[in-house]
Amino acid sequence: MIVEIRNRKVKIQGELTSAPAFYASAGTIENWEPPFEKIKITEEEKNEIIQEVLAHNNPEFKIYFEG
Repeated sequence: MIVEIRNRKVKIQGELTSAPAFYASAGTIENWEPPFEKIKITEEEKNEIIQEVLAHNNPEFKIYFEG
C-alpha cells in the first residue's frame, strides 16, 4: 500500500487477506518514494506513519502492523 504523509509517499509492503484485512510489515518502511527515495525514514517518522494509518483504519477493511 502507498501512504502519503506531509506531501511524501511511502510504500508499505504486506499481505492482503480475504478477511478483508491488510497485514502491513513495519520493517518495510525504510525510504520515501521518488523523488525523495534517498531520504531514509527515521524511527520517529516510522512511528508517526504507523499511527496515522491506524488512526484512519476502516472498520470494514482493517490494517494491522507486524514487526
